Amino acid sequence: MMEWIRWHFSKPTAADVIQRVVNRLNDAGATQVTFKEDSPEVTFTLNGTQMHSHLAHLLSDVLRAKGGRARDAEVRRYVDGVMLRPMSKDLPEHAEDYASVRSRLIPLLRTHADMGKNALNAANSLSLGQDAPPRETNDTPWRAVVGDYVAILGLDTPESTARVAQGMLDRWGVSFDDAFDDALQNLRGLPENDGWQQVAPGLWQGAWNDSYESSRLFLPDVIYRSGVAHPVVMVPLRHVLFATDANDLAGLTLMAAACRRMQQEHTRWLSCRPLQLVEREWQPFEPPEALRAQFQALIAVEDSEDYTTQKNLLEQQHAQDPAAPFVGSVQLLQFKDSDRVVSYSVWSDGVDTLLPHTDLVAFASQEKPDQTVIVAWADAVRIAGHHMQRVDGLHPPRVRVSVFPTEDEQAQLRAVQAL
Repeated sequence: MMEWIRWHFSKPTAADVIQRVVNRLNDAGATQVTFKEDSPEVTFTLNGTQMHSHLAHLLSDVLRAKGGRARDAEVRRYVDGVMLRPMSKDLPEHAEDYASVRSRLIPLLRTHADMGKNALNAANSLSLGQDAPPRETNDTPWRAVVGDYVAILGLDTPESTARVAQGMLDRWGVSFDDAFDDALQNLRGLPENDGWQQVAPGLWQGAWNDSYESSRLFLPDVIYRSGVAHPVVMVPLRHVLFATDANDLAGLTLMAAACRRMQQEHTRWLSCRPLQLVEREWQPFEPPEALRAQFQALIAVEDSEDYTTQKNLLEQQHAQDPAAPFVGSVQLLQFKDSDRVVSYSVWSDGVDTLLPHTDLVAFASQEKPDQTVIVAWADAVRIAGHHMQRVDGLHPPRVRVSVFPTEDEQAQLRAVQAL
């Protein structure tokens, strides 16, 4: 009943829209239908072809439509006209002429972890004997932004935003830099809609409602348009952009709490690493001491999830290789009566391991299994770093450890135990 009321008289949720999309797909004979509400997106198989689509554009159209019949029409138009159409080489990403796609380009904010995941997915497709993906899938050009953030190009289509890869740029005869400049102009030309909205005292949120909220980081003048004098921003989701003032302790607290809530409610994030805009240039933001633990906890959870995804992909890649190293996990430790959260990994005696970069390292000796030594990462590198082998090409980073510290090194580690 509540869903019917929202659909006809109020504001439908992403779950309401997805359910109606799924119902229509089922009626059309689609199988293996799965969906994610936080993205939102849907994957299904129709006539032997697996298809995938983001639903952010549809959600925006449904919210703009007035009344249940108009919203039903939007769903019907989208599913029947876009998602169920035959696959065609006439789609924008297959265009040969740059002029035909130039107005569809959009800049996208991503992270090194995103790029690493995409690379492992592509490698796994090859190792499983699937059809070799084209270069467009394997090679996505990017530009460093700041810290862990990178910029890539997207191609806006009615049903989704496709990543622009090097093969596409080569076919169009345009450089990444020139295409990115065009994409910035397209972003600047998008409708303002509600612009910046104050969602709590001292906390602002972008309300452009086009799924490109996080991309506004590429437009410093738009950030300053919020009216915040010393902007600090966070982008927990691709379509969520928060801003507050670097000197506003209450605003920073609210922003961190909002991001924490989104981590709990969603499964697919962009990043909770805060950035500060200083003279139109982004730089990592160092929270004040009173809030440092709260912000560090967000990053620890984010890194843990990134490493978990990476671990699963690496284990798929190594499934047929008995000599492959063990892929270490990241564990989180919550301190009692505190916001402090730290991460740790285990360096085990006699186990060839791909060790993740964590706050702490636990050294587990075979000879003294009841005397695990836990030290800060910096101390582990200082004392036993010569046993760490750098692993190229992995984001987030790992080192390979196949040799356990000597007795003398273990004594040095015990002398600097963190816990």
